[in-house]
Amino acid sequence: MTQKDSIECNDVLITEDEHLRERRKKLFDEAAADKLAENRFGIALSGGGIRSATINLGFLKTLNKFNILEQADYLSTVSGGGYTGCYVHATLKETGAYEELFQEKHIDYMRRRGEYLFPGTGWVRVWNQFILVIGFLISLVMSLISPAIVILLGVGVYMFLADLIFFDQTFVNMHLGQVFLYGGIVLGVVFAIHYMANVTAYFNLDVSARFNRLEALVAGLGLGAIAVVYIMGFREMKSPDLSNLLPYMAVGVMLIAMGFFTNPNATSFNRFYRKQLADAFLRFSGKYRNVLLGELFNAKGDKKTDYIGPYPLINTTLNLQASHDPNFMGAKASDYFLLSPLFCGAKLTGYVPTAKTMGYQSLTLPTGVTISAAAVNPGMGAYSSKPLSVATTLFNLRLGYWIWNPLKLKKTYPVVFWPFYFFYELFSRIGTDKKMVNISDGGHIENLGVMELLRRKCRLILAVDAGADPDYVFADLENLTIRARNELGIDIRFRPDQVPEDIIKPRPSYGYSQKRFAIADLYQLWDKVPDYGGGETIEHYKDKKIGTLVYVKSSVTAPQGRPDISKSDFLKYGTYKYKIYHPAFPHESTADQFFDPVQWESYYQLGQFIGAEVLGTDRLDDRDGCSARIIGIDELVDHFDFNKDLFLPLEEEQPEAERARGGLEALVEEEKVVEKVVEYKM
Repeated sequence: MTQKDSIECNDVLITEDEHLRERRKKLFDEAAADKLAENRFGIALSGGGIRSATINLGFLKTLNKFNILEQADYLSTVSGGGYTGCYVHATLKETGAYEELFQEKHIDYMRRRGEYLFPGTGWVRVWNQFILVIGFLISLVMSLISPAIVILLGVGVYMFLADLIFFDQTFVNMHLGQVFLYGGIVLGVVFAIHYMANVTAYFNLDVSARFNRLEALVAGLGLGAIAVVYIMGFREMKSPDLSNLLPYMAVGVMLIAMGFFTNPNATSFNRFYRKQLADAFLRFSGKYRNVLLGELFNAKGDKKTDYIGPYPLINTTLNLQASHDPNFMGAKASDYFLLSPLFCGAKLTGYVPTAKTMGYQSLTLPTGVTISAAAVNPGMGAYSSKPLSVATTLFNLRLGYWIWNPLKLKKTYPVVFWPFYFFYELFSRIGTDKKMVNISDGGHIENLGVMELLRRKCRLILAVDAGADPDYVFADLENLTIRARNELGIDIRFRPDQVPEDIIKPRPSYGYSQKRFAIADLYQLWDKVPDYGGGETIEHYKDKKIGTLVYVKSSVTAPQGRPDISKSDFLKYGTYKYKIYHPAFPHESTADQFFDPVQWESYYQLGQFIGAEVLGTDRLDDRDGCSARIIGIDELVDHFDFNKDLFLPLEEEQPEAERARGGLEALVEEEKVVEKVVEYKM
């Protein structure tokens, strides 16, 4: 489908429910499918770069040990949380088994790729840094083609008009017909080429890397020659020798045509970022390393791999720096732009079917995750500013993405003169009134990834906040609380003994957190419901509880005991040892995207410890793959709502027939040994 009316949010939710019921029916049973409305379960992984990705890997590994991850209906990710999400989705798509997740060879590889932007050691690392610099310079040169084309066209028009003014009028009258004739041919050729290119979406939104660096460099080198000949071509218009005129006109056509192919998505740094993320987190996903987003999930498919994973919600931000909507004029406005297998879009633009819509049907999972992690961009939601837009555009610090506007797909042709979009970014003229919309890091609007789960009325939400918050001000949580109340009518109320500032924030005299998670009840204060006229009306409620939010914070509690550590196992107590010598842990700056193996392992272990605490156990090593039990959604709800223990003494655990599948390796609470020769510098 290339042109169709956009779809409303309610239609999206209804279709998702149909697929989730079918998924539950196929994976579990009919009873589980029937209970979707009353125990819908979602997991949210926050932004925070490699720090968030590593903590979330450990957290999900613990959940997976008890088959909790498999029972999740949704996995909502933002930015760094998406790194973990793409590993889970692509690996499940390839293997079709939760037992294949978090294998030691996977973890070992990702540990060694903690410096994912500059991986390797020695000369390999130097070479990767060189590639980064060269790639950035090429992208920078390519990004300047857009303003160059516009400027040269302006100069050419000026010189043409100047020549007309000073021409002999008789000469002008003699050759004006030829000018219009060849001009018409030129425009026809340009628009024909442009139309075909955009319909096939080859340069525009194809993310398969066919438009490579070599082509980009050739285009950049050719620009200079084209510009010179193009300007000379207008000078030669006063010559009646058509044999001299035609080559210049042909070159002029090339210059204008370049404006249609100089896609800012191809000249931004997004492609390099995407490749590095894919190399680090999709190493073991086989043929699904570059899986199309629209093919990632289909509960009505025949193969188990079509629906085995939780439904992915990739959160990005729709930037609205200069919207003509009177509700947003003059504001640093933004909206939640969803990328998912069934639908993509936002409430302001409407939604379109991912697998059937021009541009979106070529979107891949790595591209979606990269967009969700596009922290630096001319448009940054509430963090946007005009000076920042100018600086990031001129220096090509653009990780965001231009994608077709769902609002315009029905009433527009796939014709885009890309140089204009350079100036839209430069002068902060990004909005929904154009054929393309600009989307960037989901953290620019809501960094926890919880809003979409609240919109879907999840009964239970496990939300991991792994963003940088060294002072424990809980800014992302506060942002979520305000937005949920104002936009969805949902009040997030932490229980009296569960206030995050009281139990998670470390005391200055103590240095450690009392707990690493807090529980809140979700109350619906008001909601928009359909009326008989086809519109919506506001319905108010009083203390209508609709769910439970378990807010998990990356934090460190005091060590309990200390195991015997042999000289060969000097990394065995990595998390607490790392904390002693790195007091900022686990809130080291997000600017640090270069984790060495010791640092990576410390955050990974922390994620596992947090998962264990959330489930109410501290001896996961005693519950290996043969003795671990399956924990159901209703049990989780009772655990958080009524404080019911999930674990009995080991001798009273469920019989083996009822235990979790697979042979997942044990997680030792005293911290896992890293059998690597890594020098730990005190």
